[in-house]
Formats: sequence, C-alpha cells, structure tokens
Amino acid sequence: DDTAMGLRILRLHGYNVSSDVLKTFRDENGEFFCFLGQTQRGVTDMLNVNRCSHVAFPGETIMEEAKTCTERYLRNALEDVGAFDKWALKKNIRGEVEYALKYPWHRSMPRLEARSYIEHYGPNDVWLGKTMYMMPYISNEKYLELVKLDFNHVQSLHQKELRDLRRWWTSSGFTELKFTRERVTEIYFSPASFMFEPEFATCRAVYTKTSNFTVILDDLYDAHGTLDDLKLFSDSVKKWDLSLVDRMPEDMKICFMGFYNTFNEIAEEGRKRQGRDVLGYIRNVWEIQLEAYTKEAEWSAARYVPSFDEYIENASVSIALGTVVLISALFTGEILTDDVLSKIGRGSRFLQLMGLTGRLVNDTKTYEAERGQGEVASAVQCYMKDHPEIPEEEALKHVYTVMENALDELNREFVNNREVPDSCRRLVFETARIMQLFYMDGDGLTLSHETEIKEHVKNCLFHPVA
Repeated sequence: DDTAMGLRILRLHGYNVSSDVLKTFRDENGEFFCFLGQTQRGVTDMLNVNRCSHVAFPGETIMEEAKTCTERYLRNALEDVGAFDKWALKKNIRGEVEYALKYPWHRSMPRLEARSYIEHYGPNDVWLGKTMYMMPYISNEKYLELVKLDFNHVQSLHQKELRDLRRWWTSSGFTELKFTRERVTEIYFSPASFMFEPEFATCRAVYTKTSNFTVILDDLYDAHGTLDDLKLFSDSVKKWDLSLVDRMPEDMKICFMGFYNTFNEIAEEGRKRQGRDVLGYIRNVWEIQLEAYTKEAEWSAARYVPSFDEYIENASVSIALGTVVLISALFTGEILTDDVLSKIGRGSRFLQLMGLTGRLVNDTKTYEAERGQGEVASAVQCYMKDHPEIPEEEALKHVYTVMENALDELNREFVNNREVPDSCRRLVFETARIMQLFYMDGDGLTLSHETEIKEHVKNCLFHPVA
C-alpha cells in the first residue's frame, strides 16, 4: 500500500524510481499482497497498487502484471459486497474503486478527479492514520467545507470565462458557418479540467480559441473547400495578407477574418507576456498545421491510401493538438526561450507522443463513421493496406497496442523532461489525457450530446458541489 503510493508520488514529482520495488510484494503465483504471510488482500491496498501501475514506463513488465492482477481483484470485489464491508475503513471506497476502474489515470482529469474525491470523502473515516500515526485531522469536516467553497468559486470563474468565449464566437461571425461544428463549451471544458487555476485564465482562453479554429479549419479542409480555395487560404496565412480575402468565398472570408483578428490579438498579448514579438512564431505553427490539413485533402481527392508510417507522420500533426499546445504555452506564466520551446516543439518526442496518442484514440472511435462518409485514410485502414492478409479486428488491436505503448513512453517523457517548466509539461501531458477521455466511448467532440462528455462538462462547469 505505502510502497505503491510512494512509487507513484515520487514518479509524478520527477524522481526516476524503479518499479522493481513491487516485486517484493508478489507471490509465486504472480498475485500481489500487502505484507508477507497475508492470507487475504484489502481493497485499499489493491486500489493503490492499481493506481501506481498506470504510471508505467515502456517495458515494465511488473507494472503491467500489477495492473492486470489488481483490475481483476477490484472488479471481483465490486461484485462481492462483503469485500468492502470487511476491508474498507473509508466511507465510500466502493465509489473510489468504481471511479478508478472506469477512469484510469490517462482518462482522469484533475478537476473531475477532485470532484469525485469530494463526493467520496468521509470526514469521519476511522483511518489508521487517526490513531496509529497520531493524525487526528487527516479527515476533517472543515477541510471538506473549504474545498467545496473553493471548487464552486473556481467554477463560477470558469462560467464567466465561458460566457466571454461564447460572445467571441458570435461576434466573429462563426454562427453563420453552416459547414462546421459549434463546440465552444466542450472545447473550453478541456483546459478548464486540467489548467483550472485562476492564474491560467488567459491560457484557457487562448487554448479554447485556438482549438475552435482547428475544428473550423479541419472541417473546411476536410470536406467543404475546393483544393484551389484551400491553397488560397493557406497562402493568405503564409503571407498574413488581407489583399487575398476578396477572392475567397463568403464563408471562407469569415474564417480568415476571424482567424487574422484573433491571432493578431493573441500575438499582442503574447508579446506583452514574453517580452518579444511572437506573431512570426504563431504564424509558423499554423503554416505547418495547414500543410498537414492540405495533404489530407489531397489524399482524399485522389482516393489515396498511404502506408501506416506515412499516415502517422502527417496525422500526428493534423490532429492539431501540437498547434493548440504550442500557442497556449506562451500563456502559462513562464518566459519561454527558443531553447525551452524546442523541447516541446514539433521535433520533440514529447509533443510527437501527444499527437500520436491523440490521433490513434481518435481514429479507433471515428474510422468506421468516416469510412461511411467516403474517407479512405485512417490508422486502421492504412495498417490493413500494409497487411492485407489480416482482418480489421486485428488491425484495430494493433492500433490500440501502439497507442498503449506510446502512452507508457509519454509517461516517461512527462516524468523525466525536467528542463521544461512544470506548467508546460502539464499542458502537453494533460492534452494527451483529455483526448483519451473525449474518445473513451466514441467521438466525444462531434457527438458530445450522446456521450458521457456531456455529464463531465456539467460536473466541471455548471453543477456546483453541494
């Protein structure tokens, strides 16, 4: 219990500790125990080992074994009422177990996890800490009261920010665009769920505005614009020139003018915060993004199915997470030198893994619907092109395996990449995690009203803690 918790906490605070310590707590049958000679295991012990197992690095067999063993134990415990009555010293350990199994670490956003903990918190829990460790206030009614006040206060700030962003969407004329999706609330939920502190208000606004443009332009390049129109839009961004606007269709004019005005404003705010001109940096980030969109549009027009590797190289960029993070990072409260930016830049493994995991989880939940709409390229389809002898189920399994391995590597980058400021590391890593949540059961962005994302948004932004 303590060892697993210590391993997890040390890793999350940048200490590169070995997972071999868990081998001490495994018997000859591969089952985990709390102490030598233990005949029965406790729910809280196994829950802590399970939480620890998700902070795994590539190739750590012991962590994978711990995850498999504890998941099996905890799922069995949920079916055995007596397991909780016998072992649990906490008010609602069953609720904690249910949450941990449904939302393991890569899907558990800090704001949602905090709310879940508040709801499961027992101020009168008879913990060993209150007696054996002489910690009488470890569970306390006053703590609970204060944390509820704080949660609701921050939520009220988020609601004000969201109202401002909705006004921005309307004043930019985007309500007139019939080809795209309006997802301001769902998109704002993303940064609010992990960069939730009041001091990150501007970062959340920039993250939301940039993300909305990735949705608008993805829809524009994916299905709405002709290749000639898309080339004109890309040239206008590259030249940062309003003279080409008159040649654009009306809806594309709205897109470009909103884009031009918004990112000029963001660049001016970025200049104040970074002490240097950042417009060129922002434009370059977007030029790379539009090149990736254009390549996908050309593939679609030609009905071309690339190889898996060729697809992944472009699709890890076209998912647009890198664009959102690289611009938002300017507003995390840190002065970012070119050297620091390069460590989370397009060439960094950290950013590549974020884009890769985001693309793969997206594809696993959207490829069937997009194939029905005529799309020919996805991770699954491209892998099947490389391996025509395998069935679709095996290709899908391979994509999941690649993603799980990449998430383990992302863990290592997050823990060990200490040359990057903590707020920037959070931004990259949590953006990867929010994608795992959005696409847990389906396309949580496009079909947000049909998935659990709808409830997460309400709990994070609208429903105060009672």
